[in-house]
Amino acid sequence: MHKNNRNMRGWLGLAVLGGVLGSGAVQAGGFAVPTFGTPGWGRAFAGGSLFAEDPSAAFNNPAAMGFIQNPVAQMSVHYADVDIKFRGHAYDYQGEPMTHKQYDDEGNLVSSPMGEGGNGGFTAWLPTAFLVVPINDQLSFGLSQVVPLGMRSTWDQDWVGRDFAVDTKIETAGLAGSLSFKVNDELALGAGVIVQRTQGFVSQNIDLYAAASQSPNLGDLQFPAGFGSNLIRVKVDNVSPGWFVGAAWKPTASDTFGLNYHARIRNKLTGKYNMYADDASQAILDSGLVESAYPGLILKSGGASASAQMDVPASAALDWVHRFDDRFSLGTSLAWTQWSSFEDLTLKSHGNTIVSIPYNYRDTWMVSLGGDYRVTDQWTLRAGVAYDQTPTRDSTRDPRIPDGNRRFLSLGASYRFQSLPSLSLDAAYSRQFVQDARLKTENQDRLGSGRLDGKAESKGQVMSVSATYQF
Repeated sequence: MHKNNRNMRGWLGLAVLGGVLGSGAVQAGGFAVPTFGTPGWGRAFAGGSLFAEDPSAAFNNPAAMGFIQNPVAQMSVHYADVDIKFRGHAYDYQGEPMTHKQYDDEGNLVSSPMGEGGNGGFTAWLPTAFLVVPINDQLSFGLSQVVPLGMRSTWDQDWVGRDFAVDTKIETAGLAGSLSFKVNDELALGAGVIVQRTQGFVSQNIDLYAAASQSPNLGDLQFPAGFGSNLIRVKVDNVSPGWFVGAAWKPTASDTFGLNYHARIRNKLTGKYNMYADDASQAILDSGLVESAYPGLILKSGGASASAQMDVPASAALDWVHRFDDRFSLGTSLAWTQWSSFEDLTLKSHGNTIVSIPYNYRDTWMVSLGGDYRVTDQWTLRAGVAYDQTPTRDSTRDPRIPDGNRRFLSLGASYRFQSLPSLSLDAAYSRQFVQDARLKTENQDRLGSGRLDGKAESKGQVMSVSATYQF
């Protein structure tokens, strides 16, 4: 009778959580977003979701739900503050420093300098939620709301690298369900499915006059670079399914090992692009010169349909948690992401390629170490460190995703109410130290053949709070 009441409370929590997940907007920063609650951020993701009664197992490793004794729900809110600054120079296709060019009242061509870009960073709120409900002694069910992928950078519209990037925002929000099967007291297996929505927003300037000058189809026709402004904005989205599996093994009463795999999710994003051209750029659009310079490149001033492929890469992680005693537990993780599946970003419209930007990412590894120390029955402290490789390469890195290798330093704490031991509040702070990213890249002919030479200096911090309730 007690177990039936416990499960009934768990399913009630599931219904409440489902209502929460169906509302609100999700925003994320960075490219890959760790899918953990506040306790996970506090230990720098070490040990994955293998720590006792951690409901984030519902997504990260569904097998670990088999060792959760009671229904448990967790709602976390993360606040990300990322700072990105560019230091360097930009040059046009003639090797001259990038400037704004226009005609004065007397018809003379004049120029003015562009800004370095300001701060390309952002702030964002990111909520995540998890629920685990044991059905019986062998089966458990989980529900998760996560943001597995996200990136964002925002530069001034008149900065020197405007022909490379202005605004970039990609975010993926997913709702996942999972099941675990406890084979015996030592081994559990799990699997789940996710339905996710990916939304993308990208903008940059296209120097139409410089692009026309670079075309072999127009002979020796020359125009000044930096003349006119033509901002293209692309907005796309898509809904895609995916799957994930996991295994959890407890060879001793003090040790838990976990292995999980999240399959690659294919995302064909569709939407529309719009053009925002000044009079000078509008004139070259209306003249048909762009189509003559690059057959197949059709830019409609009123906008048109657009599509792009942006897959969520496959990932896997090996986790281990060791419980030294009733107070101290330590975990470590080794995670792999198949970023090599992201080869390029190709934008198409009506079957024609507007632009194809190569990235040629490489697979990455992340290693972390962290743990919990229960100071009293009410207070638990956490700490962790992690090292995360960047998938970007020097040869193809651009200011759209100016990523570098990152080091995480995290601290956290939990408080369990003495009068209501089923409820605990968690807080965490994570600092990211990002290696300076070299930006030495040249644009394609159809984007004006400008050149960027400098570096991006980045740093970030995440503050997180959550509430966890055991039914």
